[in-house]
Amino acid sequence: MIKEVTYRYDFGEGDIVFEKKQVIEISKDVVIRVSKEMESGIMVDRVAKTREGYYVYVEEVMLLHVDEGAIANFQIEELYGLSAIGLLTKLSNLTLGRDA
Repeated sequence: MIKEVTYRYDFGEGDIVFEKKQVIEISKDVVIRVSKEMESGIMVDRVAKTREGYYVYVEEVMLLHVDEGAIANFQIEELYGLSAIGLLTKLSNLTLGRDA
């Protein structure tokens, strides 16, 4: 299921940032998200949920770098519901800068 969640980043010394993200939950502590910021790509993150319902980034499981041109108009909904082969095909085409 695609969900809009709030990530809570704690950079120490009271520097806390909240960011809304769209994710696909793979399991209770692993999500897929798309980043169009500095490192554009598709991330698989391990997360923890706080009592308040915020997602806290724990670690990066995988980062797939995607060409900036290909990721610019990409929406996470394009991944939801794909078969394993469909997902791998879509990800390889994005990585190679092809229109999937």
